Amino acid sequence: MFKPTKSKLSIFFLLLTFLPLIVMRLVVYPITFQSLKDEIIKNLEGAVRKQTELITKWMEERTADAQLIANNPLVLLAMQSIAGNAERTDLLKNLEAIRYFDYLWKEYGSKEVFIADRDGIVRIASRKELIGTNISTKDFFRSSIKGAFFTSNIIPSDVPVESESGRLETGVPTMLISAPIKDKSNAIVGTVALRIDVAEMNTMMQNIHIGKTGETYLINGYGYMLTESKFAVDLKGQRRITKRSALELKVVNPLTNVMTKGVSECLKGSESFDADGYPDYRGVNVIGFWRWMPDYGWGVIAEIDVDEGYGKLYELRDYILFTFGLVAVGVIIVAFFLGKKISAPIHSIMEAAKKIADGSYHTRISYKSGDEIGELAGAINTMAETLESGRKIPESPKPNESQGEI
Repeated sequence: MFKPTKSKLSIFFLLLTFLPLIVMRLVVYPITFQSLKDEIIKNLEGAVRKQTELITKWMEERTADAQLIANNPLVLLAMQSIAGNAERTDLLKNLEAIRYFDYLWKEYGSKEVFIADRDGIVRIASRKELIGTNISTKDFFRSSIKGAFFTSNIIPSDVPVESESGRLETGVPTMLISAPIKDKSNAIVGTVALRIDVAEMNTMMQNIHIGKTGETYLINGYGYMLTESKFAVDLKGQRRITKRSALELKVVNPLTNVMTKGVSECLKGSESFDADGYPDYRGVNVIGFWRWMPDYGWGVIAEIDVDEGYGKLYELRDYILFTFGLVAVGVIIVAFFLGKKISAPIHSIMEAAKKIADGSYHTRISYKSGDEIGELAGAINTMAETLESGRKIPESPKPNESQGEI
């Protein structure tokens, strides 16, 4: 079986049409897609590194604040006065009168500042109701009374603390930093504790913009979010959080209730990424980059929806496929009619040649054209006329025939 010329032409034109598409899909598209992946991961990595540096610097500043207060000579004088040093009693009263300590903690921007003696009794505090409280069992006190600086994790407050709404509530995300107060002989006479306003971390996390759906957030060692989600309103509507994302939302895939890939890998202490996408805490496929902060037991994660990250490339791919599809249909139609136009006279010539070969010398081909096919049709017609009139077609002389034999 032979393939008609029409079919060959159709196949040829189709191959010619789809060749650029094949090259684009197998060569250009993968290279472009990989370049886009690299660029997105680079941006996410930059966001994570910047946030990590900001948090580290901010925490160092808060620790330095506690140390500066602890080293303030007036704080030491106040503690000595509380300890029964009669020479310092009038000084303490004077300091109370001018509300020096009010200025002190407001200057450092802490939620609360309280100073306790060696027995853990709060002697000076930003809130008067805290004075007299025994904090000797608290980790931050026990650590600093031994001479060490202490930084707690972000935890729910067990005492009423001013929330984001301005009301005193328990369970508000809070963090405590403490430092020892030492006298001139380097003996520890008390501790200074600062309650940090962790809302500043939310501001830092939300100040970096990564597209419409991109966000960075902080997690603790248990996989709970420590800062506010960009999608907190939606999460409240789904009843997954009550007041806030921090300490309420465990970062898990809502369909499986398993921690997301970004969180689970980050908790292993790694710095890595996933450019192919994984379900986040909303169940949406995201591209992510993560980094663990071992000094604080926190992880920073940056994510952006796959649809936004790769959306334009997907749109371009679909547009090109659609365009090539339309072109292919047009080429098939053109190839069909062009093949038919070319193969029809060839088929007619072939049928006529068969009839002539069978002895029907009166057969003639009606096709007339100035191209090679027209010349072929004319030659066959001449041959048929010659055969029909009984004349032979002159043969070409054989080599050396005209010269005779030697």
